[in-house]
Amino acid sequence: MSVGLLTGSEPFAGLPDNPASALLSHFENRIYAGIRVLPRMTPANLSTGLDLLKELIAEHRPDFVISLGLALGEPVLRVETIGINTLDFAIPDNEGIRPLHGGPIDETGPAARKATWEHRTIVDALLAADLPARASHSAGTHMCNATLYTSVGAMEAAGLSGPCGFLHLPYLPEQVARFMRSAPPEGDRAPRTERSLASMSLENQLRGLGIVLEKVAARANGSKG
Repeated sequence: MSVGLLTGSEPFAGLPDNPASALLSHFENRIYAGIRVLPRMTPANLSTGLDLLKELIAEHRPDFVISLGLALGEPVLRVETIGINTLDFAIPDNEGIRPLHGGPIDETGPAARKATWEHRTIVDALLAADLPARASHSAGTHMCNATLYTSVGAMEAAGLSGPCGFLHLPYLPEQVARFMRSAPPEGDRAPRTERSLASMSLENQLRGLGIVLEKVAARANGSKG
C-alpha cells in the first residue's frame, strides 16, 4: 500500500512537550483514500532534522507529505502556503545552533518554494467543522519554515508530484496552564512575559488533523488517477 508521510517536530525551545509530536501516535497506520499514514518525529535541529526529512522522502516515496510544528502563541490552525530560503532563528535549535541575518537554507536553491496542497480547500473544511483556521503566507524563518522548504524540494527531487504542506499548531491548554502556574508570584519584570496565551485542545487538534489528512489524501489519490 502507498504511504503518506506525516512528520512532527520534537519538543524545542526548552519545552518538555510539543503537540506536533503528541499527535503522531494517534495516526499510526490509519488509512485515508487508500493511503496509509506513516508518522515520524523529526529533530528540532539543523544538523540532522532536514537531512532526515530528505531521507524519509527518498526512501518511502510518499503520495503526500504533511509536516506539523508548534507556532508559539498562535490561536488557530495555520495552513502554510510557502517556505522561503532563509534562516534567521529567534531562539536556538535543540543543539544550540542559532543562525542569524537571513542566510540560506540551500545555497543553490530557489528563493522560495510553494506548498503544493490545496490550502483553501483545507481551510474551508476546517472552518466548516467549527475549527478556527487560516491560510498563512509566512511560515517564519525557523525550523518550521525550513521543514516546508526542504520537503517541497525533496518531493521535487524525487520526481513526486503529491501534495506537500505544513500545518502550524497552537499550544495545548495544559501547556498554557503550566506557563501560568510557573509565573513568578511577584509578576514579571518589564518587558512583561504574556502567559495567558491562546490554546486548542488535543481533541480538536486531532479532529483538525484528521480533516487535513482526508483532504490531502483524496487529492493525492485523485492525482494518481
